[in-house]
Amino acid sequence: MSEIDSLAQQKTGPLRLAFMTELYFPSIGGQEVFFQELAEAMVRRGHSVDVYCIGHKPGLPADEVMNGVRVHRRPNSGRYLNPVVPALRRAWSNIFVYSFGTRRVAAGKSHDFYLMNQWPLMHAPTLPREARARSGIHWCEIREDRILSTLQKRLPRLVRANFAVSAAVAVAIEEQSGQHPVVVLPSGIQLERYRPTPRAERSGVLYVGRLAPHKNLPLLVDAFELAVERGLTGDLVIAGDGPSRTDISDYARRSRFADRVHVLGSVTEEKKIELLSKAAVLGMPSKREGFPRVITEAMASGLPVVTARFPENGAQNVVAQYGAGVVCGVDPTDFAEALLVAEAQWDTFSAAGLTGAQDLDWSGIAQTLETRVREILGR
Repeated sequence: MSEIDSLAQQKTGPLRLAFMTELYFPSIGGQEVFFQELAEAMVRRGHSVDVYCIGHKPGLPADEVMNGVRVHRRPNSGRYLNPVVPALRRAWSNIFVYSFGTRRVAAGKSHDFYLMNQWPLMHAPTLPREARARSGIHWCEIREDRILSTLQKRLPRLVRANFAVSAAVAVAIEEQSGQHPVVVLPSGIQLERYRPTPRAERSGVLYVGRLAPHKNLPLLVDAFELAVERGLTGDLVIAGDGPSRTDISDYARRSRFADRVHVLGSVTEEKKIELLSKAAVLGMPSKREGFPRVITEAMASGLPVVTARFPENGAQNVVAQYGAGVVCGVDPTDFAEALLVAEAQWDTFSAAGLTGAQDLDWSGIAQTLETRVREILGR
């Protein structure tokens, strides 16, 4: 193929995309879901997608095809999330191997564009200069510590494009790095899967997500107690799994309303959709988030959201942007009041969420990425 023919294909034909992300399905988390469903949406649009990730548990195949997406796990020791020194939280040797492995992939020049997850950070500067001219970073959250703030300033300047999971994250990256524009690629959904049932068929408070310390579930349990004392109806359901599951179960058992607090553990996708259709309010007490996918799912289900004003909690910006719920203070009294306000103004918040969800279908998000990539390649 001549260079002219190659450029013409990049502008109009199928794209050859490489997604470089720390973790991928069957690992479960916000960024894993984002890259999996975006990759599959791009395949549905006729493009080819290779995903390069780190094998997070033993026994996963090094290479496989999942829903049309080619997945490559290098390294694949299965030790990444269980390092020899647990305090490190990640096996850093895997990050070095992965980062230089992605460099070799890019050096092979088999792809038109490289989309990198923000994590594990090191892979972006290791890409060859030529590949960085056809690459972008997707920023899933903003951190305020000194080292990560420095990287948020410098890494966006190394690549040709920057993307962000929310408008608030995009503004922060633009301000810190001086790079414009940062295109918003939110965590999307397939709208037709969700059920916006009427208020009369709903009750109680729901949390769906990973059970980890920064998710701050004790705040939700404490706020639920206070809200029940003031007339909140229904139960508190906590669905999900993670390192804090035992701690959260013990905390719930000590609640004065323990008979109304249910810690379910992991649930199927079908069960999650059912829970979203039956709850009256979604509680998001996290201290740190980017754009939690479950907020999009709640919006598509007509379910108002309550979240707290922690500095690194990007969920507050999403809720405020769409008017899909209440952003409150960070103590249990404030959160309890917000739960009651969400119940009292349910129709308003539910309608706003349903309207906002129309912009969050994967088909439109995939088209946004394709448009930006073709713009870059056309230059």
